[in-house]
Amino acid sequence: MAGKRTQAREGAFPKGGVKPKFADFVHDYLEFHENNQNGRKQSTVDRERTSLTQWKKTLGQVRIDKITKPMITAFVKDRIRDGVAPRTVNVDVIVLRSVFKSALDDGLIAALPTAGIRPLKVVVKKRPTLTPAHFEDLCAAALRCRENGAQLKDYIRFLALCGARCKEALRIKWEDVDFEGKLLCIGADGSSKNSKARYVDFNPDLERHLQDMSARRAPDTQWLFPSPRRGESDKPAKTLRESFKIARASAGLEWVGFHDLRHYFASRAVMAGIDFKTIAEWLGHQDGGVLLCKVYAHLCGTHKREMAERLLFSPAIVNFPQPSSGQPSAIAKAGTK
Repeated sequence: MAGKRTQAREGAFPKGGVKPKFADFVHDYLEFHENNQNGRKQSTVDRERTSLTQWKKTLGQVRIDKITKPMITAFVKDRIRDGVAPRTVNVDVIVLRSVFKSALDDGLIAALPTAGIRPLKVVVKKRPTLTPAHFEDLCAAALRCRENGAQLKDYIRFLALCGARCKEALRIKWEDVDFEGKLLCIGADGSSKNSKARYVDFNPDLERHLQDMSARRAPDTQWLFPSPRRGESDKPAKTLRESFKIARASAGLEWVGFHDLRHYFASRAVMAGIDFKTIAEWLGHQDGGVLLCKVYAHLCGTHKREMAERLLFSPAIVNFPQPSSGQPSAIAKAGTK
């Protein structure tokens, strides 16, 4: 009993009184993060809001301390039966776990009801590899778009030459391009995925592309990719996704997404023999290249064939020392055979 009293004083037990309903707690949870009091990105809050809307349909009127693991697993099964992708359902559970961790910190629950729930198995379909020929076809198709073809082509080529994510690229200003130091700063305004700025060293193609873009730069904008409908205000383009869909359909490459251009950059860097740590820094990964090995380093077939030709086993091409008697050695005979 003395131990229990100590735990109670230390706040190890839920607070007394009637606990809030799940829907009410979610409202306060989102409102807290909406105010950005902990530095969470608005895009993350929006994604959580979408997921929690689904949870509220099932658990909204249940008091937060009365939610059980069977309730959660039943929701997961219903989502799968409705045709929702396992990856999406896994994200839903992660969001719910975040809410319960907040409730645990507030002393509203004693344990996480999500404990022991394993993520669903996600089968990742192998995507085709974007080849240099595909890439050039995509750029040519982008240029044929009537409304903003030149900008779309610049955008596609820029993503492939520096490895930036599609949203990161739209937030880059010309002041982030250091032609003298040959450096491109991505995420200077905190818009990168991890909210940290990173630097990509110019490669020759990226440098030429930025110089070409700079020569054609509109005088009334600070953005690399300004909004075509910015009017008197200087705003970056929100998205070029719809134009991109038209271009890839025209090129017969409907499977290509903006993220494939980031994969393309990583693959070309690997095939150029650049060390994984450097590529990881350019991509903004903080794992030293682990994710790069698992996901991004797609190598095209021609490169692998070239590498295979370098792998030699035949001893016939090796200059073995000959015995003094003038007779070939056993190893040399074997190599000749």
